[in-house]
Amino acid sequence: MQDVFTIEELEAQVNSLPRPRLGVVGNPIAHSLSPAMQLAAMRSAGVGGSYVRILCPREPGAFRDLVQRLRALDFLGINVTVPFKREARAVADEEDRLSELSGAANTLAFRAGKIEGGNTDGPGFEYALAEHCGSQLAGECVMILGACGGAGSALAMQCALSGCRHLMLANRPRPELEQLAARLREITPELRNTVVLLSDKEQTRAAAQEAHIIVNATSLGLSEDDPLPIAAELLCEGHVVFDLITHDTPLQRAAREKGCMVCDGRDMLLGQGALSFEKWFGRPADTAAMRAALFKAADV
Repeated sequence: MQDVFTIEELEAQVNSLPRPRLGVVGNPIAHSLSPAMQLAAMRSAGVGGSYVRILCPREPGAFRDLVQRLRALDFLGINVTVPFKREARAVADEEDRLSELSGAANTLAFRAGKIEGGNTDGPGFEYALAEHCGSQLAGECVMILGACGGAGSALAMQCALSGCRHLMLANRPRPELEQLAARLREITPELRNTVVLLSDKEQTRAAAQEAHIIVNATSLGLSEDDPLPIAAELLCEGHVVFDLITHDTPLQRAAREKGCMVCDGRDMLLGQGALSFEKWFGRPADTAAMRAALFKAADV
């Protein structure tokens, strides 16, 4: 089966896709490790079916159109990644609390004439932080790079709901940044949250010095030629650097050189993927099978 489909290609080849039909939508999408992981969970559960990578154009309205066409092709649901998480929330008829609070969804389930939206990024992040890094969000000081994005805002909400001590929302200047900070103050008035402009070197330096956990929720690192989302000189041995990107990146290498504890997006992907599976099928996923398939695919 081919690696990436457009919606037109899916419509032409739909009879070759066994039910239940699932997929992951994004742009870019060829790098996604979700198919290996989800197919392993489906096989372990004795479920047939297919799970494919789907490339969606970035033009306005393209995602909404794609979702309707996938429903017509009898898809059970989809995962959603960059840059469509906010649009995924917008098309949902029903949503969970984290999707509502963050304004972003990464999982859609199509059933009974409705679209159910959910956000498993936050719980997946907390799962990975505990399992891989031995760290908890409660009482911690966390700096999120790219806080305005779909993943960044979901992680910010998760940090707030889990009792983070100080949350630093770092982004290039955007109106959504102050809006996110204000929303967090409404939801958790006891939380100390600070807006950090990444264009302000002194603000960024001060935030990095205070933070224990630094999260890269930007797309910087998808390409090897991307600049670092934060200067390497600001990293030190006491940091936990959590890069949401699922392959090795310049940030991860720089952090390891500085003696940081480094986590990447694979463990978070595992956690959120297991929750997506449970949403679609109504039963727990085999996380051991998912992990084995995920890390094997990542090493290819």
